[in-house]
Formats: sequence, C-alpha cells, structure tokens
Amino acid sequence: GTCLLMTVRGDAHVEWECQGHLSRYERLETLGQGVFGTVYRARDRVTGDLVAVKSFHSEDEYDEGLSPTTIREVSLLCDLLHPNIVRLLDVQLVSVNEIDLIMEYVPTDLHRVLRASEQEMPMETVRRYSLDLLNGIHACHASLILHRDLKPQNILVGPEGLKIGDFGLARMFSVPLEVYTRDVVTLWYRAPEILLGSHTYGIEVDLWSVGCIVVEMATGRALFDGRCEIETIFKILQLVGTPTEESWPNLKSLQFFKPTFPHWAPGGLTSVRDARPELGDAGMSLIKGLLTANPQGRFSARVAKRQSFVAHL
Repeated sequence: GTCLLMTVRGDAHVEWECQGHLSRYERLETLGQGVFGTVYRARDRVTGDLVAVKSFHSEDEYDEGLSPTTIREVSLLCDLLHPNIVRLLDVQLVSVNEIDLIMEYVPTDLHRVLRASEQEMPMETVRRYSLDLLNGIHACHASLILHRDLKPQNILVGPEGLKIGDFGLARMFSVPLEVYTRDVVTLWYRAPEILLGSHTYGIEVDLWSVGCIVVEMATGRALFDGRCEIETIFKILQLVGTPTEESWPNLKSLQFFKPTFPHWAPGGLTSVRDARPELGDAGMSLIKGLLTANPQGRFSARVAKRQSFVAHL
C-alpha cells in the first residue's frame, strides 16, 4: 500500500510524497513499548544508518485518529535542530490511526549508564553532561517549548554526549497562564511548585529536573526518591528548607502547601557535597541555583550555563 510520507530535512523544509509503507526502514528489533506506541531499532535502507522508529497508533477503531500528544510531539520536534536534542529525521503517516517518527538512533540512556556503573561518574563527565543538558533545554526554551518530563530514562547517551528525547509531554509555553496538567515528570524529578499544586508553571520546572539529574550523575543516586507526592515534598523541604512567605511570596495560593508542614531550615543540600566533595563550590553553586524552591528565584538555562562549573568546557 501507499502512505503519505512527510520528509523533514535538515533545513526544516517539509515535502509530501507517496511511497510504499516502510519501504525505506527495515525494523530490526523492538526497543520498548510506551503509553502511545512501540519503539523499534531499524535500518535506513537508503543510507545504511541505524535509526529509531517510534510507531504511534490509536487502538480504537472508532477513534478520530492520532492523539493530540502525538501530533504535538511531531510539530515540536520538526522545529528542534540541536546537537543535544534527539533529531527527528522523517515522519511517515501510515494511516489515519498510525504515524511513525523516524529518529536518530542513540544506543543507550542516562538511566542505564548510571545503573550499570560500579564507579562514580568522573567529575569531568558530570560537568560536560550537565552542560549538554543545559544547552539542550536552553534550545527548547528558546523555541518556546517546555519539556516537562526530564528524567534519566529519556536522556540519551551517545559518543558525542547527551541528547534530550521523548517530547511526548512537551508543549508550547507562549500561554503560561493555562492550568497545566499536574501529572507530569516522574515524581523524583518533579518541581515543588507542581507537587504543591500551583495552577500555573513555566520553564522553571525543567531546570529543577536538570538540578536533580546533575546531583544523580555526581552521587550515583536519586536525590528525592519519594514513594508518593507528600514523601517527595518532605524530602525536598528537608534539603532546601521549608519555604516562607518571604522566600516564596505566593506560597498561600499553592493548593497543597500546609502551614502545618514541619519547618526545616535551609542548608540541607550540604549532604550532596558530603556525598561528592569533588563538586566543590562551583558544583554546589550550580546545584543550589537549580534546586531553589521558589521558581522565581531558580536559575534559567541561560544563567546556569554561565556558572563556572560548566562555563569553560
């Protein structure tokens, strides 16, 4: 059969043509299954290159077609050309209910790298990977894109460094006043404003996640590994301090913040330095700037990239 093939070129030029379904991409193995579809390792028959095929399909025969999530991911990725973001090479509309995204193939992810390693990650690698993350997320934010689901599982590791992937939950943030869905970002990497029920949030949520990931790369373990939302909130407050009206002016408007929360003093992040003294003042300064409870006081990607821990790589 024929399908509509949308080819996304390096200059973001898009053209439509008809071509035999999957004639170009030979599926080799299944890499994983997610909420919306299946990921395969495949070979491009034209270039011989390995690629990843994310096949999204709607199971419901009465369904109107592809989910808004899928279409959102496609439109966002078309705009993102950056060495620290997984590259979208091609899009194939197989039918009204199925779309295949052809992505660059990156062999492993940060979660696997951290789990497989017996030794600490060398500090030079922590610094380089931290800069990769900040560069990638800065490119997202410069394109008005919020990632919203940064975690080691969707940060891919290739020979030339880290690449941010899986934009399933990303959305344009040109309208920051909407009530965004709270159920984003795996609990451990979720920013306190989301956990505390803020009705609006912005790019700052991604920088919190980056801070969590920098610590995890340096120490080898997740910093806020709560089993539920309240446990995660308490783990955060124990380390960064319980916020006050002075430190976080609109605190009272947060749905789940309670004045009865235990009062922890700030300064608990020194435990991170104890776990990895090599971080030094420079590393801790970056981490504290990213892991600031009040989003208005948190580093932006632009500011974070200028910190001495990553600035001169």
